[in-house]
Amino acid sequence: MKESEFLFTNETAPEVFHNLHWEQELPKDFLNQLVEKAKVNPNRKARLCLHPSPKELLQVTYLAFCNPYSDRIHCHPHRTEVLLPILGQAKFTTFNSIAQAVSSRVIDGSFPAATSTAQGTWHAIEVLSPTFVMIEIGTGPFLRDSTTFL
Repeated sequence: MKESEFLFTNETAPEVFHNLHWEQELPKDFLNQLVEKAKVNPNRKARLCLHPSPKELLQVTYLAFCNPYSDRIHCHPHRTEVLLPILGQAKFTTFNSIAQAVSSRVIDGSFPAATSTAQGTWHAIEVLSPTFVMIEIGTGPFLRDSTTFL
């Protein structure tokens, strides 16, 4: 399969790709392709949404990051979120409303334990390994106010 034939044909925003439909089969090297997309993105990340549209009620997304990368502190005021590391390591930190760290832990693809975040919890990740890939699961639809930055 040529990269041009890959599911990245439905790019809905810079380095944000949606499957064309539920049940779309992923090529065996899709994680490598996603990491390569992250490497060339100035923001150092790329996402592949298994859901075909931001309007979907279930949102399952593969996110690839390249070091150096740190999220801006943010929260999701209308949804909970589950993160599942699958490759590499990142530091996951929660914060209070004045940006003071409340808790921090390493999430690691070699021990893929899910991390859940309650709605309204301020949080961020910092990539520790050369690359980091995780699955993010949340509820939709994704709207303009689905993510708030501190």
